[in-house]
Amino acid sequence: MGSLRKTQELVAGLRASRDYLVTALQRIPGIDVRAPAGSMYLFFRLPGVNHSLELCKALVRESALGLAPGSAFGPEREDFVRWCYSCDTACLDAGVARLRA
Repeated sequence: MGSLRKTQELVAGLRASRDYLVTALQRIPGIDVRAPAGSMYLFFRLPGVNHSLELCKALVRESALGLAPGSAFGPEREDFVRWCYSCDTACLDAGVARLRA
């Protein structure tokens, strides 16, 4: 029973982080984001992004924000970036602030 409870807590925590990040990103004009049904990753689009790898390299260099380029997951994801939300809300807030900047 203990491992089931831990799993349920993990899933609830990931769901809360997902919802928190989706709401925060929806507040940024132009970002196209929807909550995924599962996983701990969120794909979203930024306005004017055509080369996700170049964008992600610039975000690391200029903002210390590490996101994965959508192009790593296939050519149809070129205009997306991926964010892992398996962390606390303070970390998500810091990342969103860096993205805004």
